[in-house]
Amino acid sequence: MAEAIFKGAPVIIKGLQKEEYTHFNGQKGVVTDGPSETGRYEVRLQGAGYKEDKVLALKPSNFQLDLDALQEYVLKKRVEKAQRDPPLEDLSVLWTKGKGLSAKSLTWKRQKVPELGQGAVLLRVDKFAFSHMALGYLMKGFTRTFSAYHNFYKFPEDNLYRSACWGFGTVMESTHEKVPVGTRLYGLMPAARYQVQTVGGTIPGKTGEPSHVELSMEDVPFNLRRFQEMEVISDELEPHLEDWIISTKEIYTMAYYMDEQLLVDTGMINCVIISCASAKTALALAFCLRMREMRYVFGLTSKDHLEFARSTDLFHEVFSYDDIESLPNNHTVVYMDFKCDGELRQQITLRMGTNLMYNMVIGPAVFQKKMKDQLFEKRAREVLFDESSWRERRRLVAEVTKTGRNEKLKHSYKAFIERMKQYITVKHVGSVDGFVKMYDALYSNAALPSHVHVCSLHSDDAVDEIWNA
Repeated sequence: MAEAIFKGAPVIIKGLQKEEYTHFNGQKGVVTDGPSETGRYEVRLQGAGYKEDKVLALKPSNFQLDLDALQEYVLKKRVEKAQRDPPLEDLSVLWTKGKGLSAKSLTWKRQKVPELGQGAVLLRVDKFAFSHMALGYLMKGFTRTFSAYHNFYKFPEDNLYRSACWGFGTVMESTHEKVPVGTRLYGLMPAARYQVQTVGGTIPGKTGEPSHVELSMEDVPFNLRRFQEMEVISDELEPHLEDWIISTKEIYTMAYYMDEQLLVDTGMINCVIISCASAKTALALAFCLRMREMRYVFGLTSKDHLEFARSTDLFHEVFSYDDIESLPNNHTVVYMDFKCDGELRQQITLRMGTNLMYNMVIGPAVFQKKMKDQLFEKRAREVLFDESSWRERRRLVAEVTKTGRNEKLKHSYKAFIERMKQYITVKHVGSVDGFVKMYDALYSNAALPSHVHVCSLHSDDAVDEIWNA
């Protein structure tokens, strides 16, 4: 007990036997001195209503640490120690409610980074990838079913909102005992410089698997809980892979799951048509299909992107949207609908006739029922791909559990990165003006399909350090 006592320690008095002292039992005090030669400590009583400070000389057996007050004291000292000089300034990308998703809705906020509370971390958002997937997260948040996509990192001003992007972050400060300073995390990050977030818990990794830090996010439903989990990055990760991971890992995983659902639902079908063939998710899906030796993989894209899609050599043939009548129609086929265009879907249905097994709808139509005078409702031979539902279902189907699909996902992703390096260029965006220009190009579909964009909002010196790490 004596080793745990220090000057200033909050204590609760107990065990006094003499009648004139028993009324002190249960009162709170602070250790002011000791131990003396007799082994006693001076304890000054708090809030006892005395005109002068009341000090008792007590044996260690006559008081105990006030754990609640001690915890509050330690937290206060941690906060005092963490006072920043100079204070940190955050820079956040935000969208204005009521202005849609065009570049006109973009705004920026600079504000002081708040101090940490108990069990929290300060994340420095090192870099994040921005793509059509991030735009999809923003769009999902407008619907009642998927409104939680705007709740990942809520902004305090009611007229502003944001979603999140896949990126890397570093723990700069921590008041959580299991998340030390310097921990690097991969996961869904806000488009900002810094983020203070409460830690909900930690998840130890199984053999060969990474650990995770679970962040607390209000109003995020159970089926989206994985977005709260940040993967702890080991020192073994090669730095040159980081840009590719935040640009393609989630995309490849989604494509891999689409291929799994096709395998389970359609069996040995030998022909697949993919629209938006130049999109990264479409390329990843074609890669997965070719990996399991799909006999025919046909792509559809605009004339502007036709040569790029063909150059990847992932499709057996690529057609433009104006050339639907040239699509082979002598195979049983599934149409992977990334474009969500009702007129195009009708053309393909007429061209394929009874050979069209079903359409798998992927993209905005899954979460946005109305789009440009079209109603995307459940129709015969139409399947809506829902990633969260498939994650649950794949744990139960033999085609996944008994064929090593999880291990294949991990190993095949490395091969996919090497394949993409031949056709895709990473573009770094390190300024506000650069982000606006990039965002406008993505939103208006004017960005080159051969580019992926990795962003950082830190100052010039810090950005250079991040790019050169």
